Amino acid sequence: MLNVALLLLPRARIFDVAVMTEAWQAERLSSPPLDITVRHCSAVVGPVPLGDGATMQATAGLTWLRRADVVIVPGLSALEYLPGHEYLDALTAAHAAGATIASLCSGAFVLAASGLLDGGRATTHWALAEQLASRFPAVNVVRDELFIGQDRVWTSAGVAAGIDLSIHLVKELLGAGAAANIARSLVAAPNRAGGQAQFLRAPLRRGAGANTALGVAEAAVAEHPARQWTVAALAARAHLAERTFARQFVEEAGTTPHRWLTERRIDRAAMLLEQGAAVSEAAAMVGYASVVTFRQRFRELRGVSPSRYQDSFGPQPGYRAKPNRASSSSMMNS
Repeated sequence: MLNVALLLLPRARIFDVAVMTEAWQAERLSSPPLDITVRHCSAVVGPVPLGDGATMQATAGLTWLRRADVVIVPGLSALEYLPGHEYLDALTAAHAAGATIASLCSGAFVLAASGLLDGGRATTHWALAEQLASRFPAVNVVRDELFIGQDRVWTSAGVAAGIDLSIHLVKELLGAGAAANIARSLVAAPNRAGGQAQFLRAPLRRGAGANTALGVAEAAVAEHPARQWTVAALAARAHLAERTFARQFVEEAGTTPHRWLTERRIDRAAMLLEQGAAVSEAAAMVGYASVVTFRQRFRELRGVSPSRYQDSFGPQPGYRAKPNRASSSSMMNS
């Protein structure tokens, strides 16, 4: 028998709670029941106000949570609603007693506040990663993982990554058969390829002046997106020595010209793949003469191959639209 505590925090995201309730339920129409007991736990047994005006009944208190085998922490509707010490102390006590602790999305902030992530690696939704690292410098925040864990403490990215993590934990605790049954019941992949990198767009620095190193690079790539731009060529366009251009670029963009150029090309290639371009066509349109090199760079930055990326984000099978070359040329300015 596995005891699973779903923590009901005041102002928790109702969607997180609902999805985890579904992922960890014992009885399923589509598969044999799991040998688990699930309780919604909070400081007080009874109605708990969640985010967006929702309410859910807590069926057990924090004493039951402290004795649980698995504790699931949902994300918060707003990060100013970190829970009080009674919740944080219960989490650390459960972990000390041998429980596996797992969080969804912004639930990583709760684990960080409890101290369970100090000195360890953690992830959260990519849009919150910098804030988590800033608020909790003792935590090594990994931006591009779907989920990550050590010493029975797990964190995950968005809600879908929470499902991935749940399936993974069930596999560890109850076996591969039980995990496969849950995946089939949820119509989810038992193992999802790639990390959060496939969902990201390379950040753009807005407002770069036309005569700055970054501004010159943005204008050049927007004007000739398929050209294989070099630092030397961009420096000449800016009427600067190559070393001076590179130094100014790093100061303005926070990254090297080479890295920035690669991110821009792969970001635009991803958009072309989403529109239905063939892999070889997307490679040529962003300046890669070698499709092999393009595939390597795409995987390095996105964590998946161009073909797998297109399977996930591209048009439905049978659809093949020619990419709009005019609009794609202006993607750098979007």
